[in-house]
Amino acid sequence: MKSILVPIDFSKSSDYIIEEAVEFAKSAHAKIYLLHVASLDLGFVIGDTGFQYMPELEAAGMKSETDELSKYEEKIKQENLDVEIFIKQGIPSEVVLQTADEKDIDIIVMGSHGRGFFMEAILGSVSRGVIKGAKIPVLIIPREKLRKNNKGK
Repeated sequence: MKSILVPIDFSKSSDYIIEEAVEFAKSAHAKIYLLHVASLDLGFVIGDTGFQYMPELEAAGMKSETDELSKYEEKIKQENLDVEIFIKQGIPSEVVLQTADEKDIDIIVMGSHGRGFFMEAILGSVSRGVIKGAKIPVLIIPREKLRKNNKGK
């Protein structure tokens, strides 16, 4: 095992998902690739004339997300692990799978938020999409474990 892809969304669960991935990486002597998939509509606002694209808004949003991701990168480096960060825009499950292929990833470690049937039926599930399309193992941290951990903090 050489490489682990860890997609995060900056939710409360991200800290715990990264902690689990770090422990897994230590035992496997693997590099962590930390990925955040930014929203496709990051630079759009709605105004009197409808939707408007504002590149400066997109740039500010990307910088903020890059800064947040860099904080996680530093925490992982403090664990004496090799880490690389990425921010990409697109459909989350597709970007995760594409990145896994591009970086020749050995395993994907991610959480399952379980937002409920109605939300999943409309929006789909990132973890379900990744599992469905993955050509490599996917380790899903169950939502129950994520919820328990978030209550303890």
